[in-house]
Amino acid sequence: MSSRELSVLAVLVMAFAGCASSGPSKRAVTEPVETEYRIGREDVLEVVVWREPDLSRVVPVRPDGRISLPLAGEVEAAGRTPAELQASLAKTYAGWIQDATVAVVVREVNGPRVYVLGEVARPGGFPLRGPLTVVQAIALAGGRTEFASRNLQLLRSKPDGSTERTEVAFDELVKGEGKGGLWLRSGDVLYVP
Repeated sequence: MSSRELSVLAVLVMAFAGCASSGPSKRAVTEPVETEYRIGREDVLEVVVWREPDLSRVVPVRPDGRISLPLAGEVEAAGRTPAELQASLAKTYAGWIQDATVAVVVREVNGPRVYVLGEVARPGGFPLRGPLTVVQAIALAGGRTEFASRNLQLLRSKPDGSTERTEVAFDELVKGEGKGGLWLRSGDVLYVP
């Protein structure tokens, strides 16, 4: 190899070595995990059955998580992805319609909410339209009051029905030094004592 080829090779090796990491990046820990949207209670769906206008409907997801459709009856929608609901409806309608093609469109996202309570200017429930951090949720609630504690509590429901309580230091969050994964999920309650 010529000295020029060795120089190019050395630059490439250093460039690739700079891209490698010996551990997880801080960015990966602090950003929310992107997942496919799951239908929530109170969302509004449009169900279109191709070439069957009498079966197509715009329907709200009821508080019990179900929707009502002609022929299909009561169908569980909450907690499913639109693609999962679409496949299920196509299978259901296949008994009545040859080559049933169904589309499910989420027209309104109303279900996912987070709640901020305690010493904030405007406590209440806030729609979770995308990734939201604890600090951003406090900002949505109008910020902390002058009597607010520096320590917060995050209450998160677990799949088994129990509640997980996490103590959070507000100052560390603002500085970016707080615990990773403080992105809120639907149903989370943030309490500012």
